[in-house]
Amino acid sequence: MQAGKLMELEQWSQARFEGKPPSPTTVRRWCREGHVPAKKIGGTWFIDLDAERRQTGNELADSVLRM
Repeated sequence: MQAGKLMELEQWSQARFEGKPPSPTTVRRWCREGHVPAKKIGGTWFIDLDAERRQTGNELADSVLRM
């Protein structure tokens, strides 16, 4: 995965969710499982904002677009 513009996980979570964001544990699990386009650098997770913007929400369509 070629990374685009990266944002730290905590900043992304605050910006992405109104009110109370999901727990950091939940968001890290999303990263590990590939639900959000993320990259781990050292011990810190970063969200690839360009890749997230390209996601459609349809798992099949997203897998085709990644090819």
